[in-house]
Amino acid sequence: MRIVLPADRPKYVMPVRDGAMATLSPVLKTDRDFFERGLEELSVESRFARFGQGVSTLTERELEYLTDVDQRRHVAWGALLGDEAAGVGRFIVPEAGGCAEFAITVLDAMQRHGIGRALFDALVAVARADGVSELCFEARSDNEAVKRMIADLEVRPLMSGDVIERRIRVSDLPATEHDDALCAVIDEIRG
Repeated sequence: MRIVLPADRPKYVMPVRDGAMATLSPVLKTDRDFFERGLEELSVESRFARFGQGVSTLTERELEYLTDVDQRRHVAWGALLGDEAAGVGRFIVPEAGGCAEFAITVLDAMQRHGIGRALFDALVAVARADGVSELCFEARSDNEAVKRMIADLEVRPLMSGDVIERRIRVSDLPATEHDDALCAVIDEIRG
């Protein structure tokens, strides 16, 4: 799906694994269409991996949840590869504090380019700057994309039946050359 971001929209362009350039931008309320159309580009398997079921549409409430983010306790980034939608990553800090749950979804046609890793790096940069100490996730044990990503991070998953779970200390993850610029983009949104 082709997307053209407005010129004044805060964004950051960074290289991904295959040498292409990804454009990362914080998710805004106006991105509802991106989520509706993006869901159509996920296979049933990818929908199941992300939502725990093979959803075919997003409810009004789900669209609001995915796009009405404060970029503080609920941080979300969208990614483009060229001018094509590629994926989204987010973390949510629980009200009581503690481990921030993160999730990354990369459209099927955009997998294996390094988009998931770019989104993860953006989330980690903001988490580090905001003092979030841990990121956690759960995924199905047959989710090969998650297995590849955590192998790249040298993180050993905890397996519990059909579920992979892990807590990752942000301080254990290396900073990247993109951290300052990514945080500056989030700060533009935060005002």
